[in-house]
Amino acid sequence: MCMRILIPDAVQFPLPALPLTVMRFNPKAALPEGLDAEALLVWGVPGRALEPLLGLPSLRWVQTLTAGVDHVLNLQPRAQITVANGKGLHDAPTAEMAVALLLSAVRRLHLFRDSQNAAVWNKDAYQQALEGDSEMSLEGARVLIVGMGAIGVEIARRLQPFGSIVEGVAMSAGTRGGFTTHAFSDLDGLLPNFDAVILVLPNTPQTVGLLSKERLGLLKKKAWVVNVGRGNAIDEQALLEALEARTIGGAALDVTEREPLPGDSRLWHAPNCIITPHVAGGGPNWARKASALLQRNAEAFAAGRGLENVVDVSKGY
Repeated sequence: MCMRILIPDAVQFPLPALPLTVMRFNPKAALPEGLDAEALLVWGVPGRALEPLLGLPSLRWVQTLTAGVDHVLNLQPRAQITVANGKGLHDAPTAEMAVALLLSAVRRLHLFRDSQNAAVWNKDAYQQALEGDSEMSLEGARVLIVGMGAIGVEIARRLQPFGSIVEGVAMSAGTRGGFTTHAFSDLDGLLPNFDAVILVLPNTPQTVGLLSKERLGLLKKKAWVVNVGRGNAIDEQALLEALEARTIGGAALDVTEREPLPGDSRLWHAPNCIITPHVAGGGPNWARKASALLQRNAEAFAAGRGLENVVDVSKGY
């Protein structure tokens, strides 16, 4: 009997030839009685639908198309279920977004956009924003990437041609992609020395609230915080207070603690705060890469071989 894989309707890219029987399902509808499968593709599946899917008796492989898998691991899948993530699918576009956000911040493009919307030639306001301690350029800027994994290295590689001095932080010290990388235990001593901090962190117990009120207080007055990882890595209330008090240069956030960010959040109107709606991943090459990963892992699963991107459940990534 051919093994089966459940694929949600949200997956719209053309499926490759799989050695598994494909069963489509609507995650917004009730699951058919007696539904079962050996494999499950998770993309666009809300938590309320994911929990019963993880309980399918024959399920042994869960494939996500995201690098982060906290939405799966939080439901504590059985030990017999192998979870594989979409590591590598989002590296380039997420790195591009991180650099775009930082470059927009440095060149104050958010101020220009506000002026354009008001049809105002606001050159004076732009010059005022660049006066004193707030002046910054990527040329010669010291940038710290917190979460120096594959995406972090891609960000560093894209910043280097601008003349930025890039270092990273990871679980252990060493060299990642040719860039000096420090251990998380060194973070407090590092923060006062950098002009920008880019967070590329997964959602784990160790990363929640990592950029705390105390650590925000260690940053330079001109320093910008960029977050393209998980929103809960930053103490959002403390960040808001720092922005409103102008004790840091600003923040560029592709992720927030609550998503969508509520309309009454003060972050929308905080000074020098750039917000994008969790759109760093994806990109024009995503579907091709996702399809290829799915095919490789499906072939390995059917043949009883090891899968790519298997998640270390004990670490959460």
